Amino acid sequence: MIGVDRLNNVVAAGHAPIPANSVITINNIQSLSGFTPDQYLAQANTAIGFPGYFTWGSTGLLTNHIIPPAGAPSILQNLNDTPNTMAFSVGVQREIGKDMVLEADYHHREMRNILGTRIINLAFKARVTGRAFDAPGTQVTGFGPYYKGYYDALVIAFNKRLSNRFTFGANYTFANETDNSIGVNSRPSDNFIGTAPLVTDPGRAANPTTGAPACPSQNNQNGSFTACNGNFVARAGTFVNGPDLDKGPSDLSVSHIFQVNGLVNLPWHIELSGIFRAQSGFHFSRQFVNGFLDPDGDGNTNGIDTRNAVRNGFTAPAFVNLDMRFAKRFKIGERLKLDVFYEMFNMFNAKNPAAIQTNPNGTPITFGNAQQVLPGREGQIGLRFEF
Repeated sequence: MIGVDRLNNVVAAGHAPIPANSVITINNIQSLSGFTPDQYLAQANTAIGFPGYFTWGSTGLLTNHIIPPAGAPSILQNLNDTPNTMAFSVGVQREIGKDMVLEADYHHREMRNILGTRIINLAFKARVTGRAFDAPGTQVTGFGPYYKGYYDALVIAFNKRLSNRFTFGANYTFANETDNSIGVNSRPSDNFIGTAPLVTDPGRAANPTTGAPACPSQNNQNGSFTACNGNFVARAGTFVNGPDLDKGPSDLSVSHIFQVNGLVNLPWHIELSGIFRAQSGFHFSRQFVNGFLDPDGDGNTNGIDTRNAVRNGFTAPAFVNLDMRFAKRFKIGERLKLDVFYEMFNMFNAKNPAAIQTNPNGTPITFGNAQQVLPGREGQIGLRFEF
């Protein structure tokens, strides 16, 4: 990361350094640095040793070209296809004995016409020939209901009041969540939606320098094939829904969740409670590391290995956590009450993962292991007055 202090010291001779935390814009840079906007850019790029790195963005703020600006969609499509969710739930509840209830519920949701962006005129042949567009011949970005998702869950719950002093509950959830959207501000790995036309892969000659073998020319007239660049080409005449290349578990999907909670009211106005939670890890995608992956030929590489695995096809280590709370109430007079409580979070001091190594060649942390963990054991003391 570029050191901010170096930019603060990019000023004209005899001029004071730019104050810390200043917002640098094209309108105030001359008063802050003594340089004109163009002079400041030249000096700032020289200071970091990267010519052309900094530029003035469309809003006048200092920016760079590492992340190119994303233009607004050119066309709004299928506006009559309103985003909607079709959902239903069914459940049964049974009282077993005194103060004991067993419950089972099934939930289904179908999220239809999820809005997003994609290149709507990317030529199908681009996946074998490289970046190419159908009419008008330049890229057209559309905004419309291109995506969808599904959610199914079974929830089993058990609750028991053993006495006036003790309450116990437990529940288990099995859920399956899938979608084909990698983000509201992200285009899909494959932008093409439509019927695949006839395309021909020109083939490739052998390269003695790299050792790459020759690859013959082929087409998709009689069937699908894998192009010389590794991209999949569907059979001519079949329907291709490009966003489905990203179909996989949703980013926030958790397959298994088990939770137990309990509360005990002890003598002398003492209360002890706790929540134990164990769940399967979050889903993540494997990083593509063998060169660059561009499934549809739009010129934007994909960091997700959709060629050899589904998106979010891997699961992080499990999450296990126990939170406890101890409270004591003091009565002071007729109206005033004082509650003193102590709370402990992550009582087992479990190393629950927050970030996972997604590079299959990563070192020293191997693929699928935690790179970062959530906070360990923590405690807090509190007071509460009631009057």
